[in-house]
Formats: sequence, structure tokens, C-alpha cells
Amino acid sequence: MCYNFNNKKVSLKKAVEDLGAEGYEEENFVLNGSINAFTKQTAPTIPAIANHNGIVLMNTFWGVRENPDAPTKGKNLQSENTHTYYRKIEKNRCLIPASSYFEHKSIPVPGRKTPVKAKHEMFWKDKAQFYIAGFFNVYTDGNLGFGLVTTLPNPVQAEIHDRMIITLDAKMGREFLELEPIEKFQFPNYSPNLEYIDLEPEKTPNTLF
Repeated sequence: MCYNFNNKKVSLKKAVEDLGAEGYEEENFVLNGSINAFTKQTAPTIPAIANHNGIVLMNTFWGVRENPDAPTKGKNLQSENTHTYYRKIEKNRCLIPASSYFEHKSIPVPGRKTPVKAKHEMFWKDKAQFYIAGFFNVYTDGNLGFGLVTTLPNPVQAEIHDRMIITLDAKMGREFLELEPIEKFQFPNYSPNLEYIDLEPEKTPNTLF
């Protein structure tokens, strides 16, 4: 499950143009690069484009639960549960501009009972940025908190992890914000063109054949 994504190469100006959003004033937004779900936010700092009284770029929290009792609770939402567990927020759509995200692959090691975890960075092939699908909740103070929406993995993602966040291009992003059925964005109905880099190749044991 993705608990770390990257927005360091994102152009928010391009994002608002891609998605027909309002609210872009450069001085109001900061792209922090690597964003980690385990880092507690004390203020809304993650730029997202939400269908909330119009299509608007705004700073948000990561997490649909306002006061989570676990570091990552309410951060990632399984799309298969949209019409049950998330039915109250399934029409609260947002997109988080990103340039990559990170997953940890479990690698068996001879002589060890537990596998090691090797960090991999996932990209869209030939695209500098994409949009992560999210559902948001409105906090009591009016701020928004989002959860990333996940689906089953496509073949590339399956090499690394058994779940995949839903990442969209501009066209599909607009359709997501316009409340097209979530099933349209699930694998295998939709599959992003992903590639990855192994950031910790030293953790993969050399095997003699």
C-alpha cells in the first residue's frame, strides 16, 4: 500500500489547466517533494484539486479521519469498498498531483524467515506528472482530508505490490472529478502505463543458477 508519494516535479499551473480548476496562486502552495503518511500534519499542506463547491486547487490533509488513532488509518481506501464503507464520501472526489510514488517489494532471502523490503519508485512512462484519485472528508474546521483510492494491480505494479493506487491522466482525471462510476477507474477496466526503479538493489540477494 502506498504511504509515500512525490510531487517535486509537479507543475500546479499545468494541473489547474489540465483539470479546469480555480484557486491557483503560486505563493499559496508548496511542493514538498516526498510526502509520507507517517508524518503528522499540523496544517493542510498537500495541494489537491477537489470537486468542492466547484473544481478548486486547495491545500489539504492526508487522511479522511480527522483524529486517526493509527498513523495511516484512513489514508488509503480500497475502491472495492466504495459503495459500502465509503458510501458517505464516494462523491467527494479529489485528485492529488504527483510525479511518482513509492512501494516496498517483499524479497525472500535464503536463511531468513521474513523477507526484506526493498523500496521502489513508480512512475508513469513518458509523463512527468499524473493525478492520484482520492475521496475526501470535510473536517469540522472546513479543511479537507483525503484518502488515496486503490485497486487491484496491473502486471507492472504486481511485480512490486498486490495493490495499486489509481493514477489518472488529465482526461480520466476530469471524468473522475465529474463523478463517473468508480468501476471505470479500476483495473482491468483502466490501467496506467507504469514503470519503476529499484532504489535498493543491494537488498536483492545474488542467486546462482
